[in-house]
Amino acid sequence: MSHSYDLDTKPSAQEAVKRLSSGFSLSESANHVMTPKDDKSLKIATFSLQGYLKEKEFATEFLERGGLDSLCDIVNNSSGNTLAYALNSFLSLMEHNTGWESLDDDFIAHIAEIVVTEQLATIARPAIAILLKLVCANEQSSSTITCYGYPTLHKAIEKQPELIRTLVDRLLSPEYLLSITSMSLLTSILKYVTDEYRSILSSAYDNSNLKKNVLKLMKNHPSAELKLMILEYQTVFIQNINIRHGTAVSMHNPRHINMLKYIWESAKVDQIDIPDVKKWKKIGFTTEVPQREFGRTGVFGLEEMHLFVLNNQDLFAKLILEQIHRPEGKRCPFAKASIEVTDLLCSHWNITSTNTIAEFQPLILSFNHVHSTTLQTYFRIFHDMEATAYDFSKVSALVRSQLRYAFASTRDISEFDRNMFGTPYQQIRDRRLKELEWADDLSGRDAITNLRTRLSKQSYEFLKKQRISCLLEGAWFPCPLSNQRMSVIPSSSGINSNLSNPSTNTNNNSSLGLSNTTMSNNANTGKRWRYYKLSRSKRSIMYGDFSEKIAPVLKSYEKLPNRIDLSSVNEIRSIRKASIAGLANNSSQIFNNNSSVLSSSSAAGIGTIDGNTLNSSNLLSAGQQQSNGNLAFALYSDKYTPIAEFYCTTATQAAEWKDGFSMILDKRFTSKETAELFHTLTEVGVKVKLLQIAGDRVEIPHGVVEIPPVPPGLGTGFFYDTIEY
Repeated sequence: MSHSYDLDTKPSAQEAVKRLSSGFSLSESANHVMTPKDDKSLKIATFSLQGYLKEKEFATEFLERGGLDSLCDIVNNSSGNTLAYALNSFLSLMEHNTGWESLDDDFIAHIAEIVVTEQLATIARPAIAILLKLVCANEQSSSTITCYGYPTLHKAIEKQPELIRTLVDRLLSPEYLLSITSMSLLTSILKYVTDEYRSILSSAYDNSNLKKNVLKLMKNHPSAELKLMILEYQTVFIQNINIRHGTAVSMHNPRHINMLKYIWESAKVDQIDIPDVKKWKKIGFTTEVPQREFGRTGVFGLEEMHLFVLNNQDLFAKLILEQIHRPEGKRCPFAKASIEVTDLLCSHWNITSTNTIAEFQPLILSFNHVHSTTLQTYFRIFHDMEATAYDFSKVSALVRSQLRYAFASTRDISEFDRNMFGTPYQQIRDRRLKELEWADDLSGRDAITNLRTRLSKQSYEFLKKQRISCLLEGAWFPCPLSNQRMSVIPSSSGINSNLSNPSTNTNNNSSLGLSNTTMSNNANTGKRWRYYKLSRSKRSIMYGDFSEKIAPVLKSYEKLPNRIDLSSVNEIRSIRKASIAGLANNSSQIFNNNSSVLSSSSAAGIGTIDGNTLNSSNLLSAGQQQSNGNLAFALYSDKYTPIAEFYCTTATQAAEWKDGFSMILDKRFTSKETAELFHTLTEVGVKVKLLQIAGDRVEIPHGVVEIPPVPPGLGTGFFYDTIEY
């Protein structure tokens, strides 16, 4: 059956479905050559699909007609604008979290090939966004599709080994959306990599310019959005270290065996005989069972030792040979020192903590380099102070002190090296002697580390209670008029004022799981202010719209008829584009047949909020025209639809409300203000406890207390137990 279309006009939804689902399936005729007329029709159809596939009903019919296969065929066989439109259409289809769970490995590998080979941002950007969707569709996902994840992408990386390097290079792309989409994918890959591929991915990242490019982004005054993405990558980077830090070294793991074997062979001491020493003690292990000595640092400690040897083979062999020829009591054990340095660095950066770092930490991204520099400094101090094996803890204390000084005085890796290598031992020792004995000496000991961990939990609970109390009290915010499709549940069944587009409201309500739409058109009623207040059950947020602020604080809920169920909130994030808030004039100037409601979203599939485009700047008050995007945030539903917007007047209010919602939803706080307050509360608590300890003259051990030997005659059933306070 033939079809005829007007090729110079935009097709209807039905025509677009027919064109792709029946008339333009490239797989039906492999030998068919596309004519210019066919190519033009295909381009028009794919262009139209970008918008149509965002509608669930259309997407459902499209899939029922076999449109997915046709769309995959177009992606596999087209180029130029048609390919860009097809990729964006595919991305729109993926937003529905259904219908694309059957993609084969060849198609995914082809998407990776597009990312590597295509130079146009309009093509590469949606292709990267598709891979991002696939990586996130893993077993940890809350969506209905969980059959992909990193293992699927790893197969594509094996076929396109330049994928990681290409993404890293595009971090510095002048095309902003391409840069942040690449950053999102690199972060998600590191976040969701499975243990099976973790070491392979870490090597791929180390062999690329990822660290170098991320550091460049840090220094180039990134935008607020890019800064959050860099901080997220930094957090995931630390979490990845923590996972390896908590993984035990095993002699049944071929990779662990190969690393130990390489370290041993690089030492070149196999032919050197030392009385009462067999093998591993020659290179600084305290026993002949090396895997047991990585208990404090796990696989990460082994990896750092291996990287030092790999990057400094001659220096390593020289260090080992020097120690062997020194008197037994004067030797600095290499393996023990390397593990100690890794532990010092992990302790300084609090690797095992679950708290998010709110500021850039460029040196942590150069962990391997910092470890190498610190280990060499460790040997220098050991020799300069003419230490013995019994002075190991004293050397560690001096290195810890020098590390604190170096980290506090620099954020650049070259300056860090100068501070560590160039500071004379006498200066390090003098500074150590001048440090407050109870404040600095105790802070790095295990007992105080455990105290700080316990107090940090108490500080978090205190902050959570304070932030939630702010929500329970409530506050005034400008009415967000950009989100005319916001859906809410009335607490009173008598309220039923609909928006101007009932069909849109129905769709949004069903997607959010909400029962009715009751938000009145604030522009028509002249209501400029909204009062938000957390319900007593802490399960929903109540609000009401007002023409004026009737009181500084509304103590009752009677005048707050609307509520938003917090269970429908999927994400909390800053608003990239400031909405128009506080309008008091007639909304007919704004909304005319719904034509002024625009959907603003990037081609990369990165969610943005809906916004209104107005030319009448006189509708806004002077203060509201200067709204700061950093102080505005929104609650988003499962469909990434903003269901509540908050335009805060101060950074303090933004921290209280945004982090308050985060803590209620068991998410991490993200504001700098809350992070600083958390740090201050914890450190003050530690110092108060130390004052109590100092007053009682209690001695705090430097490190892990050595387990004494089993008393004679008690047999094998005797053991020491640990007591946790």
